[in-house]
Amino acid sequence: MGKLKQKELPKNIMESINLSNDEKVLLWLKGTNKEWLICSDKQVFIIKKGFMTGHTFGSGVFQMPYKNIAGATVNYHLLSGYFELSAGGMQNTAKSYWSNDKGSDPKQAPNCISITSKSLANEFREACTFINNKIGESSTSQTSQTPHYSNNIPEQIRKLAELKQSGILTDDEFETKKKELLDKI
Repeated sequence: MGKLKQKELPKNIMESINLSNDEKVLLWLKGTNKEWLICSDKQVFIIKKGFMTGHTFGSGVFQMPYKNIAGATVNYHLLSGYFELSAGGMQNTAKSYWSNDKGSDPKQAPNCISITSKSLANEFREACTFINNKIGESSTSQTSQTPHYSNNIPEQIRKLAELKQSGILTDDEFETKKKELLDKI
């Protein structure tokens, strides 16, 4: 699959997404119908157009930053399957390429792309790996920005004592916080 160039993406599809000035398309794939998966350096887009996807006179654009994505998967069986993005708050239900029910038809689900060949399934599996790696990078950078507080209660009490000594905390504030910490033991 490799990383595909932004200029290869059809112009009408590129116009469907709103990229920030510093955002770049890193890869894109076309599904079975008029469905596209586009991965930028910041987020993922799924674009659907045409009758088969339930968008006869328009398009549907599903977009989500990597930090909000729980995972990407491919479910492929003998002749058909689908790619699916999942996120917190989204109810994942079993899908079938042959279904006409809007709830189980991947062609009409905003977070799915239908697949009807083994080679396409393999390309989407590679895209899953790419997306899942980006999710990992996103969560790692978020974790590194989170301040780390010591779970060592005696150390925290010593720090509170220093704040009291320097006049930042009053005696009452110090005693209250000290009691809260000691109650955790």
